[in-house]
Amino acid sequence: MGGYVEGVADAVLVCVATYQAAVFPLTALGVSEEERVARRGVAYRVWSHEGLPQAVRVSAAAALEAVDEGVDAGRAHAAVRALSLAVYDLRTAR
Repeated sequence: MGGYVEGVADAVLVCVATYQAAVFPLTALGVSEEERVARRGVAYRVWSHEGLPQAVRVSAAAALEAVDEGVDAGRAHAAVRALSLAVYDLRTAR
């Protein structure tokens, strides 16, 4: 994989993780609704990039679904962790 594809995969991970942090903030007044919606939009735009490898795309879709539900922080955390591992596997597949 080229550095560009790895960079896009990293960007997806960062965007999904910041969206997760907006949905499940550490403090009660952590993020406004407007900020949450903005982070969601960025995460979906980056996720839809055509050059993203299938394994990362599928893992990111599962993470976005878990975060979108906004009910189970543990499930969302596990899905974002799985995305992190998919991105890691992409880098180590050289």
